[in-house]
Amino acid sequence: MNENKRDISIDILRGIAIFIMLGANIVGYVTPCEFHPLWFDIYSSFAAPLFVLLSGYMVAVNCMKKHTNLFYYLKRGGMLILTAALIDAFLWQILPFAIFDVLNVIGIGLLVVFLLEKTPLWVKTSFIAIVLIITAILQNRWSYIEIPMEIEFLSAEADYSGFSFLVALKAMIYDGWFPIFPWIAFPVLGSIFAHYRKKWNNSFANMRTLAIGLIFTISGFVWLYFRYTNPGAEQPFDELVKRVPYGEIFYPATIAFMIAAFGVCLLIFSFVDKTRNSLVWKPLTVFGQTSMFNYIFHTAIVAYITLPLYEDNPQKLYIGWIVYALLVIVSYALSFLVVIMKRKIKTKNFLFNFYFGG
Repeated sequence: MNENKRDISIDILRGIAIFIMLGANIVGYVTPCEFHPLWFDIYSSFAAPLFVLLSGYMVAVNCMKKHTNLFYYLKRGGMLILTAALIDAFLWQILPFAIFDVLNVIGIGLLVVFLLEKTPLWVKTSFIAIVLIITAILQNRWSYIEIPMEIEFLSAEADYSGFSFLVALKAMIYDGWFPIFPWIAFPVLGSIFAHYRKKWNNSFANMRTLAIGLIFTISGFVWLYFRYTNPGAEQPFDELVKRVPYGEIFYPATIAFMIAAFGVCLLIFSFVDKTRNSLVWKPLTVFGQTSMFNYIFHTAIVAYITLPLYEDNPQKLYIGWIVYALLVIVSYALSFLVVIMKRKIKTKNFLFNFYFGG
């Protein structure tokens, strides 16, 4: 798509997700997550839902324009899964396909949304409901591992004794970082967002969207609060798993969290559509046009610089904020250069557009 035809709201939303992700994925490596304020844990929890939802949204939009076919999503989804494996192997140096990260669920989600795209909206809604019901059953019947099993890759000291195909399958289905149940619901929700946004003049800036978003957000957080807070707890949600070093409140991603996240994503979408011409959002569009580049770049920074520096040398929270700010500045500068490069290098090369596109 040409630059002048880009949907500015989508670039802003991607930019918001990138901005949140940078903090969510680096601060915990500097300052242990038990020292993070609750607001930051909640704030950090909405980068992933936005990313996954927007992936499904774009599939639906492209299908409406008839720009894509099954092979395109098989290729793109396969590249996302391959990229996740390469990141695990060469950046984190752990066994690929064992922990099921966000790129994996997005890769599968692209194909799922494409296959569902010509079905009525009630089929998509039923799909989401079935996913949430299965998730609830799994969370009540199956043990949830505190930290996904990460095995050193190609290391003489690697211990494979506790690992098996069933462990990897369980991570994919239920207790990896971003398992299919419930995360596969988000790209399908994104496709529903796309259909309603088109129906409402390509904008969610209306009172109906605001009301629906508030109902879901409040309902989800109230449910989370009463379900996962003990009477004598120091702070809410203390019964949820803390997957060190991350502090997000979606371990596991319960139905209550999913409801809250649905609402928050809708509210953010509505607010961005209402204010998308504001100059305040302009910088974030640079992040929004380079999301895959930023995902890989920030992972490399965390794995090769932040983790070695602070793993055995935890710092006070203000140092975490400083590192977050520095990462944003460096990432933005490089993203700006990437945007300039893309404007000068006009190419249809799949790999170039995949790794340097939004």
